[in-house]
Amino acid sequence: MLRADYTTEERETFQKLRCHYPDTRIQRRFEILWFHSCGKFAPEIALLVQQNPVTVRKVIKNYQAGGTELVARIEYHQPTGELEKHILSTVSNWSFFLCILPCVPCVLCG
Repeated sequence: MLRADYTTEERETFQKLRCHYPDTRIQRRFEILWFHSCGKFAPEIALLVQQNPVTVRKVIKNYQAGGTELVARIEYHQPTGELEKHILSTVSNWSFFLCILPCVPCVLCG
């Protein structure tokens, strides 16, 4: 069970950010923290915000570990593959072929 020991300033911050943060995903995270600061437990918060209880616990633990900066961070999955190192060479090759074709002038060669 995660403990809810929050200051008044933290609760005011949660209240403000759960309504006014630009990203709705981050708003939901601050809403989780708001409910937790009000004394609700993770399973009940999960029902209120329609999230998995594991996600609710993760948000609370992230706040305890890194504060609002860690809660507000969004990490995107950006897979890399073998072909990614060839992207620039492929683009430059295609732009070369576009410029030598006898057609309407392209943006690259005017």
